[in-house]
Amino acid sequence: MRKLSLEEYLNEYLPKLNDEETYLFYLISRDREAKQQGLKIDKVLYRIWDVEPLKAVKILSAIRDNVEFEVKGIKIKKEWIKIMHVLNPVNISKASKEAVIRFLQECEKKPDISKILFSELPRYIDFKIFMVDVDSKERKIIEQMKGLKPRLVLTTRRGFHIHFWREDLEDPHALFALEDVEIKTKDSIEYVPINQGVFTPEAYEITDVEEIYGLLD
Repeated sequence: MRKLSLEEYLNEYLPKLNDEETYLFYLISRDREAKQQGLKIDKVLYRIWDVEPLKAVKILSAIRDNVEFEVKGIKIKKEWIKIMHVLNPVNISKASKEAVIRFLQECEKKPDISKILFSELPRYIDFKIFMVDVDSKERKIIEQMKGLKPRLVLTTRRGFHIHFWREDLEDPHALFALEDVEIKTKDSIEYVPINQGVFTPEAYEITDVEEIYGLLD
């Protein structure tokens, strides 16, 4: 097990981009207290895409630290705001072309081109990584993944996000046979491993799920 720095996670671990791809980063209001106030659990406050992930994260960090957000008359607390990203690359070129086509088809209705583009982006994701969301620290949940080949585990407030690359899996259906976990596919949203207000997720490079046992305490 090797802990990755923010730079290593963004620049070395994540899949390399081709000329048409980018990464999507978000400021998201994601907190149970926010939900109790009547906000969506994953309310997107700001979005950015950039082929330089570290640059994007620095921009979002500055915005989070210096801008006050308000949604439906509710002031968003800083600790509610998380910096997250779409785990898999997005083909911005294909999404943009489709957005322009839709805009031209709907131009008489005076559509918002940015909303059209944002709705198209999830359709053009280069699916490389599955995320297994484990909302627990029970050893038996981790044990059932023996024999699979993970590449990374990211700690969360209540458990772990475990990454399995499609190219490493002989049978991806094996993931869907796992119990008491949620399998996230191409459009999964992941925490950036920096301070997230009330916790700091940590990213560890691994080759076997048994390495996670050391994080259970």
